[in-house]
Amino acid sequence: MVLFSQEIYTLISTALSELEASQASGRTPKNPLNEAHYLGAWVTTAMKQKRFDGITVPTLKAWQSKARSLGKNAGLKDQFAYLQKCYDQVLDEDKKVKVVSRAQVDALVEALELQQWMVNTDLIVGNKLNRHSGGAASLIICADELADCFDEQDILIKPLSIYLRGDLQILVGAAFTQNLLLHKITDYKSKVKYHGEFIVYPNNDGEKLPEFPIDVVLEK
Repeated sequence: MVLFSQEIYTLISTALSELEASQASGRTPKNPLNEAHYLGAWVTTAMKQKRFDGITVPTLKAWQSKARSLGKNAGLKDQFAYLQKCYDQVLDEDKKVKVVSRAQVDALVEALELQQWMVNTDLIVGNKLNRHSGGAASLIICADELADCFDEQDILIKPLSIYLRGDLQILVGAAFTQNLLLHKITDYKSKVKYHGEFIVYPNNDGEKLPEFPIDVVLEK
């Protein structure tokens, strides 16, 4: 089975390396306009030739639309470099996915509690849960899911929902520090009133791009 994380990493790495090769040969000048034109055409060609698994097509279409509507302001080169840097952290040295453990989730909970978040992992999230936080940032993980989503070795084997009411970037950054990737389902309305829902998938592998921290430093 093709995994999105691995396939999208291969895709963006291939795009960047082929752009670099084109520039080194002199075919593509090193400026934002020509880089944007090259990558916009590269994305379209990749789709037409079916160079990568179909799981990447929705993401490629979004990048194609962005390139066509924004031109040199689409920023595909910077976005690809940013995604490559992020995935470099969560994939292993062979650029393969790594398992997600209960210890990583527990470390995320502890980190947010230290920042005075109201964190609940002992509640049951049914069809609807109303939980007041008194104005504090709030994170809720269903107790039943915590018990059911990990195997006997404390490895995540089922998608785990995390419900947020607070600063998304703080949560994303704290999760990324623990090598956890959050995939957005909704940023507001969910089973928990006033909370958005985000999912951690086994092996950090969903079927679309996750949320990444905005402060990842890129090498120039």
